[in-house]
Amino acid sequence: MRNQIRIFPFPGDLFLLLLVVVSIPFIVVFSLTYPNVILEQGMSHKIFYFHVPVAWVALYGPILASLFSIIYLITKQTKWDNLAYTSTQISFLFALGVLFSGPIWAYSAWGVPWDRTDARLQSFFILCLSLVSYFVLRFLILDGKRKALVSSYLSLLCAMSAVLTWGAIRWIENPGNHPGSVLGKGGMDSDMKLTFWLSILSYHFLFLILFLVAYRNQKILKFRDELRAKQS
Repeated sequence: MRNQIRIFPFPGDLFLLLLVVVSIPFIVVFSLTYPNVILEQGMSHKIFYFHVPVAWVALYGPILASLFSIIYLITKQTKWDNLAYTSTQISFLFALGVLFSGPIWAYSAWGVPWDRTDARLQSFFILCLSLVSYFVLRFLILDGKRKALVSSYLSLLCAMSAVLTWGAIRWIENPGNHPGSVLGKGGMDSDMKLTFWLSILSYHFLFLILFLVAYRNQKILKFRDELRAKQS
């Protein structure tokens, strides 16, 4: 049947779920116990191993959504709009994690939870506003095709905000207190580098499982609406 919804997960889904269940608790404990502590910041520096990996997903999530949106604008197939919406949802969820963890780290490092002169912070705030605007306008527009069309253009705007946020500490001569790229010159000690990349891997597993769940939820809701339309 064309409108079938798969209820039982694929074996790969269960494997990915197992990876998330194992890797996330492991990396939290590992990041708290294994890498050395930066003396100037103390234990609060450990939030780096959560803050930066989550920020990465929050930044490239809108870029992924914009690619789906471009495909939608070309093909006008609803599944691409659903994929863009799903990617934006997960991006916003991870952005909230950044907003929660960032001030904690900033207060220990700078003495203030939010530095208004910092280019990265201000550009990330603009990104969050762009994501909120995406959801607000998508909620207000009732017509499905118009909603998908407007959402696609808003995805492009969010992607531009993400790129500007990424470039804030790279293109601006004095970006503020925010540290430079973790992949820049000087790098990290071996214990920090190992912990950092394990964190990146773990939170990407989390991103993937959340993406699958959210996308399939969209398919189920669409299938429900189609059934209701046929019955009415």
